[in-house]
Amino acid sequence: MQVGRFLSSLDPSVKVTLVTTPIVAGWQWEDRSLAVDRPRMNVVELSLPAHRSTQRLLANRRLSFLHNPDSDFWVRWFAGHVLQRLSDTPDVIYSRSGPFSAALLARRLKMMSGKPWLMHLSDPWSDSPYRQLSPRRAAVDRFQEEACFAFADMITLTTEGQADHYRERYPDRAGSIFVTPNMMPVVQPLQTASRPEGPLRLVYTGALYGERDPRALLSALRILHDAEPSGKERIRLDFYGNMAPEMAALINGYPGCVAHGPIPFEEVADVQAKADVLVTVEAGGDNPLLLHFMPSKNLDYIAIGKPILAVTPKGSQTDRLCRAGYGWSFSPDDSPAIAEKLSQLARDFVAGNRIEQCPNLRASPFRALTVTDGIKQKLQGLVAKHDVKGCEL
Repeated sequence: MQVGRFLSSLDPSVKVTLVTTPIVAGWQWEDRSLAVDRPRMNVVELSLPAHRSTQRLLANRRLSFLHNPDSDFWVRWFAGHVLQRLSDTPDVIYSRSGPFSAALLARRLKMMSGKPWLMHLSDPWSDSPYRQLSPRRAAVDRFQEEACFAFADMITLTTEGQADHYRERYPDRAGSIFVTPNMMPVVQPLQTASRPEGPLRLVYTGALYGERDPRALLSALRILHDAEPSGKERIRLDFYGNMAPEMAALINGYPGCVAHGPIPFEEVADVQAKADVLVTVEAGGDNPLLLHFMPSKNLDYIAIGKPILAVTPKGSQTDRLCRAGYGWSFSPDDSPAIAEKLSQLARDFVAGNRIEQCPNLRASPFRALTVTDGIKQKLQGLVAKHDVKGCEL
């Protein structure tokens, strides 16, 4: 999704070769609304023979000991194929991970072509609290990360906290580590003119996995319903996205809560626009990196112009975003405070009071053009530096 936004907002005169696995069952979900449409773009697909069957076999959990760093581990061996498919020699290599196999492919491309490489990590790599690996695989993960950090000409992360983490881990590369945040949609979504009739509507969009658990929010609804029985009719909470069947059953067991499962991305903006409040749920825990994730959904939410109700650790990126005027944040262990806020929002909604508006999006550092210009400047800087070195040689 972020790659698509970057390519859509990039100057059309820039020639781009996109290297990817097949769109269906590859990097992009089986969702045609996420397909990249850009003029003058060459697409190189790294496809295994009988890709669907072969990839299904290789990605099998019984072969997980091979999946270093992920189930697309095999893409690094296609570097020669990629170079053969290029119509022109590129000026620069830009990789965006996950999957982290993209970084390993980019490293090979740099080794074979000698071109400068900017490695972007969309999430932390070997220290990510969401990567639960065996000791052996964790050691391989760390080795691969170190190799890429040593070889990349520039490294970017999505938040300053993540960048600081890696500057401390790799002090000799600290001067080459920067931040390029995730971006909002290229075109600001249009808000639906009229919302459906009914109660105050809260909507969560995105997968629920790992420690991203909505129980604090559900418990808040239980507190509200026990204190105000009429609250069951005044609030509706909808969840859209992948989740375990047990989690869907838990959600559906609460009054006014519905787990819908995944929907095509082109429908997401419409669902968000019909909501009154948009919900973010993040993991709690002791890992300090948990504070430094910025879910893309937050940027979709502020682009649609609706306030965010976030269940997130204090001091997190989402917490700071809410405190800057984009909504309200609550710790995962503070269901009573969430219940109080839900009660207030429901009362205001019944009274016809307007919910607070988000700040001016034009000043946002997450605007697509702002982020894309920043990436382009970094790439141009790498090319210029590389050309100067070439002249010196």
